[in-house]
Amino acid sequence: MSESGKCFGCRQKINDRYFLKCCFCHKDFDLLCANVSEQRFLNTLIGKHRANWKCVMCTSKEPKTGNTNTPVRAALESVTVKRGAGLIESPEHMDVSILDTTIDHTKNVSVDDISSNSTLVTEMRLFREELQATRQLISVLNDTLGRLASRMDACESRMSNFDERLVALEAGTSGADNKLLSTIEQLKVELNDRDQELLQNDIEISCVPEPKGENLTHTILTIAKKIGVDLPEQDIVSAVRMGKPGDNISIEAAERPRIIVVRLARRAVKERLLQEARVRRGATTEGAGLPGEPRKFYVNERLTRTNRAVFRRAREEAKRLKWRYVWSRDGRIYARQDQGQDSPRYRLRTEADVCRVFGISSVGSA
Repeated sequence: MSESGKCFGCRQKINDRYFLKCCFCHKDFDLLCANVSEQRFLNTLIGKHRANWKCVMCTSKEPKTGNTNTPVRAALESVTVKRGAGLIESPEHMDVSILDTTIDHTKNVSVDDISSNSTLVTEMRLFREELQATRQLISVLNDTLGRLASRMDACESRMSNFDERLVALEAGTSGADNKLLSTIEQLKVELNDRDQELLQNDIEISCVPEPKGENLTHTILTIAKKIGVDLPEQDIVSAVRMGKPGDNISIEAAERPRIIVVRLARRAVKERLLQEARVRRGATTEGAGLPGEPRKFYVNERLTRTNRAVFRRAREEAKRLKWRYVWSRDGRIYARQDQGQDSPRYRLRTEADVCRVFGISSVGSA
């Protein structure tokens, strides 16, 4: 590296050991500003040649040697020395002092012109380097913009694919949701049917007065005798009233007594009780030893909560639309508009079946 560390031509720091020092002005120049190739620097400019090297500015300031033997001297006879004069003087008539002054002036002008030209060349070289650097930056910018445009195109393509997949996924999800809902409804129906099978030996007795401290087993045996069934006490597995008991329950205070749920040991006994209850429909508690005035009681098979809601809804719609028959058998609910073979029998398992049989508008209005 040079002692000063900077090139006098481009004013840039010299980072390598390849540079030249002018033997006149003792200023450092890199190979580019010295207009010397690396090959010439290593092979030709060695030893005294490198030590005697002069920069362009110092070279331009050196006096020019006379070249009197050039062919140009012979052409001076035809050169007009004084403009505006109509006469052409020959060299022998010209004043030697005037010629010398003209030559010295020409030498001075040439030196100044050469000095200014070297400065202009240096500035043009710097401008060219800056222009090349600008071109490189523009090229890099163009490459970056090209890559950015490619990435944006790729992102747009991926977004389009994502939108298509999202639309397909939503369509598939909609179909899957419908299928899932249908499966859930089917499972609910199957669970309800299984729960109903567990209640095959159960019956419900409603509208029976609820005295305080009652004996349900005795009450059930009395009700069975009222409808003509001699029910052994061993056939009664359990008997309870369903619902929350009220305070100070009495026949006067309770307008609608709680339902009595009875579980029987045999299904045949249950079927017989239901059949006799249908035959003796309208039987009352008269003579049953229950307090209060005689009132009608009803014996029905026990239904699950879902089937009970469907049965109640079906009876309401049948009453509004004047359908004659709504009944249950073995935990299954049926409906028929009229009597006879022309009137079909409908099986009702869910609220959707009620809507389908009685009409959506009628059920919706209810």
